[in-house]
Amino acid sequence: MPKYFGTDGVRGVAGEFITETLAYKIGRYIGQYPNSRKNKILIARDTRISGQSLAESVGAGAVASGSDVYNIGVSTTPSVSYLVRKNKFDYGVMISASHNPYYDNGIKIFNAEGEKLEASIEELIEAYIDSPVDNLPMMKNQNIGRYCPVDDLIPSYIDFICSKASPKLKGMKVFIDCSNGSASAIAPIVLKKLGIEATFVANKPNGININDRCGSTKIAHNSEAVAKGNYDVAFAFDGDADRCLAMSNDGKVVDGDALIYLNAIYLKKLGKLNDNVVVITVMSNLGLKKALAANDISIHETKVGDKYVQTDMKENKLSIGGEQSGHIIFLEDLNTGDGLLTMVHTLNVLAEEGKSLQELIKDLKIYPQSLVNVRVVNKEATLSHQGFKDKIAEIEKSLEGNGRILVRASGTEPLIRVMCEAATQEQCDFITSVLEKFVEDIQ
Repeated sequence: MPKYFGTDGVRGVAGEFITETLAYKIGRYIGQYPNSRKNKILIARDTRISGQSLAESVGAGAVASGSDVYNIGVSTTPSVSYLVRKNKFDYGVMISASHNPYYDNGIKIFNAEGEKLEASIEELIEAYIDSPVDNLPMMKNQNIGRYCPVDDLIPSYIDFICSKASPKLKGMKVFIDCSNGSASAIAPIVLKKLGIEATFVANKPNGININDRCGSTKIAHNSEAVAKGNYDVAFAFDGDADRCLAMSNDGKVVDGDALIYLNAIYLKKLGKLNDNVVVITVMSNLGLKKALAANDISIHETKVGDKYVQTDMKENKLSIGGEQSGHIIFLEDLNTGDGLLTMVHTLNVLAEEGKSLQELIKDLKIYPQSLVNVRVVNKEATLSHQGFKDKIAEIEKSLEGNGRILVRASGTEPLIRVMCEAATQEQCDFITSVLEKFVEDIQ
């Protein structure tokens, strides 16, 4: 099991787990991989107080290994993916802990295709981080790399986002929560270029207010303001703007599953939904699966993590996929999830169809969910316990197709995650409590 890298790079408390030394070593390794090659590396960050020093540490490591580093400052994670591929960088690095609080930070790495870094390279980086000696060559004289702050790359990403918009968006009225993160620097420019009347909140980052009672994980905070403001729709991004959730003009939260549904139906209508297949994860709501099936759309189901969604989409040349959390990938546009791109595509559907968000998703029934985390002694033993498996099968049979149970191990903690979907919240809560007690009793 990886020691440093998770499903979305390295992440942890800044100054404790995510240190300048760790960042330097990561920079050192990708700065010479493979075969001591001189690389061209793009670096960006979100608005966290620890971001600048970590970005500079990654850059220092890469320069010491002979690579040239281009730091674009505060930008979004998907902008790094786009700019790496467009400008033929060898790697892109984003300093961000996404939706986590300000005291966390992370390091996300993209390859030359703008895709999340391969696990095989992550393993090599981990081995180097833990090596007692630095066995990489240290460049000298003219072989030392260059560190270049640049400010002329982000506009091309903004132009790319705007190029995906329908002319009919002009004059729409939207509410935007920037999470005091990366979107604060980009979203106002995009909305202005598109001629959209926008009200912005949480768009004044100070280094410690990122994701603080705002953003996609706290979108419900905006419900009253949206319902009273006569908006067409609202959107909220996470800290690095690689995902977003929406809100209908009556103040109801619309999650990633619903945005996937809306956009998939529209793509099918246009004849642009490749193979009539959508890629989702095991956490996607049962209601989404049923609604897609009712529209003759098939699904591919992956493990949790947008990189697994992207891999399936790429292998099968599919159009759209994503997660309930708001990571949505439009693969013909970009190799990763992009909150701003999702916003534009969703606005396009509303404008072209001439309908409200709630009208467009009225046939989607989202099943209530309940999730509990149960501490266990041995995750594998618990998951393979025959009595536990029999109990799950018994309960699922009683649901008669109107619910499901998902049990999986935490990747980082001694926990079993038990999730239930059913017709009512009361039913979900009861079932998860029964299974929670069963797990505790067999420890």
